[in-house]
Amino acid sequence: MKLFNLNNLLLFSIFFISTIFYTSAQNKDTSSCDTRFSTENQVYIKSLKPQIKKFEKQFSSLSSTFSKSSNKTLKNSIPIKAHIIRSSNGKGGLSTSDLNLIIDNLNATFSDAYFEFYLSDGINYIDNDAFCHFNRKNEDSLTETNNVSGLINIYFTDFLENASKSSICGYTNTIGRSDVILMKNDCAKNGSSLAHEIGHLFSLMHTHGADGDELTTELVDGSNCDTDGDGICDTPADPKINSNSVDNFCSFTEIILDANGDRFQPDAQNIMSYSKKACRSHFSQQQLARMFAFYKSAKNYYSSPSFNADFDVDVNQTCENTLTVHFNGNCENITKWEWDVDGDGNIDYTTKTPTHTFNTGIYNVSLTVSNKTQSISRTYYNYIKVGVLKSTPFIENFEDFTIASDKGWTANDVSENGYNWLINSGDTSTEGTGPTFDNSIETTSGTYIYAEASGAQIGDIAEFISPCIEINQSNTLLEFAYHMFGENMGELHVDIQTDSGFKNDIIQPLTGQAQNYQDDDYLIQTIDLSNYKDQTIKIRFRAIRGASWDSDIAIDDISIKGQTDTEPNYSKALIVKVYPNPVSGEILYIQSTNPEETLNYSISNLVGQNFMQGIVYNNNINLSKLNKGTYLLKLQCDNSTVIKKVIK
Repeated sequence: MKLFNLNNLLLFSIFFISTIFYTSAQNKDTSSCDTRFSTENQVYIKSLKPQIKKFEKQFSSLSSTFSKSSNKTLKNSIPIKAHIIRSSNGKGGLSTSDLNLIIDNLNATFSDAYFEFYLSDGINYIDNDAFCHFNRKNEDSLTETNNVSGLINIYFTDFLENASKSSICGYTNTIGRSDVILMKNDCAKNGSSLAHEIGHLFSLMHTHGADGDELTTELVDGSNCDTDGDGICDTPADPKINSNSVDNFCSFTEIILDANGDRFQPDAQNIMSYSKKACRSHFSQQQLARMFAFYKSAKNYYSSPSFNADFDVDVNQTCENTLTVHFNGNCENITKWEWDVDGDGNIDYTTKTPTHTFNTGIYNVSLTVSNKTQSISRTYYNYIKVGVLKSTPFIENFEDFTIASDKGWTANDVSENGYNWLINSGDTSTEGTGPTFDNSIETTSGTYIYAEASGAQIGDIAEFISPCIEINQSNTLLEFAYHMFGENMGELHVDIQTDSGFKNDIIQPLTGQAQNYQDDDYLIQTIDLSNYKDQTIKIRFRAIRGASWDSDIAIDDISIKGQTDTEPNYSKALIVKVYPNPVSGEILYIQSTNPEETLNYSISNLVGQNFMQGIVYNNNINLSKLNKGTYLLKLQCDNSTVIKKVIK
């Protein structure tokens, strides 16, 4: 008979006690934050993850290279519209001095994220007794007539409650471009609650995660820190602390164990926790990076109507080797203009309407403007594109892209509702739509471009435009792989731009669901471009969002190939099938659309270590030298390369 181990008994006792403490903590919760991340909102944030990761790396580079004051163009100036609710006779409400102190505190708290907040167009006073004791369910009646689009709307009121009539400090509406924060006046002045809500606006979850009703699944050892809890690894796992579980020295006092039996040691001073308000004093470094990246990815449309660093240009792209651009600042009453038009960190011009001639390249443009009291800045990334010229044969599989607007490509959210082309690997962020892998290597590590439908509206348009491509071959074909799976699938249009402008729909639009299952192969679309010989063109993929969220459209492996004038025969773009896969014996068979061409092959593992290489004979490769496992097979024919995942 096996005796019960004393250590197991002790562990069970501590876990039982920790469960009682956790349950008690829930009953005593006085968090007073009513922000909720809906499933659709979480899906949207997840869809931006590749872009966010790219800008997080940029943040790390900035933090290690510059001091916070060394370069004005590093700042992101974010406008706030303050709505102060008072009684119907105009009395009460948050004072102007308190509002100024609040904004000063925000700027001190967020300076390490390269954020600075400023008041846009003064204060909007709402004199209405009905809103002084405000219930969240009445938000629409308040915001419909008062919201200002394109900036952060913060409403300050004497008393705030949620739909269940429980008193709360504040909440953030995280849906789409709502950009609404409601704050109770006393909480707005406590030094941490408003910063907490702005953290939510820039995608930060509570340190205990999105679900506060259950003990977090994030483990103390950090092994699942990037997927569970708040999805950020330098914030310790948090069992949902509250003011009752934190002492006057801002230390967490309870004994609560995770699923491995490890004791939680949360940061009781993190602003995104439910700790005592006076204890919350800082964001972690990765939280700062996440907010910076989310601003760059999703919130960089913020602009004040009367004081902004926006500008217009007559042209910002050309296929020629030089481009002269005329800039015109949009804002009046500016006392100082500072332009960095080539992204080198130096001020190039100090007038409202400078003119600059660019040579071949891709340039960021930053503008800093000042009035009598303050300065604000804004940077437009990859804004000027000059002479980014490709020639045929042209192949793009997106494997080395970091964002969709990379390598001379341009992604445009035409409708400005958040519908745009994104870079991705593996599943799209929404279940029931999109592919599960890329077309190039048919693995979850491969990269493709897709239009994310979550958070957008029916009929929204997203454009994905190629660099300039010189058609210098005869009998040229455009070929691309596409994946359109989802019950409410929209449309994919293909347009051509020449010197005469855009010609829309060079083929019939691809509409409706094209795949029967999410993991079905991509389909291949081929388009004759023979009429564009000796012209320079751009290809525009124009996605139109379907009736609901389940309408993600993906494209991959775009190629433009033809026959040169010295070639006797036209060779189609290489398409290869490999079978059986998984390999049932030792022989892998290769079926190619170009059987007369010599195929070179190499076989490597998923991290690039090479095992075999040679020439394909008799349409097969003998894999007897390989151990069982998953490999990448690269096949090359002239200028064509195909990569397939092979399982033995």
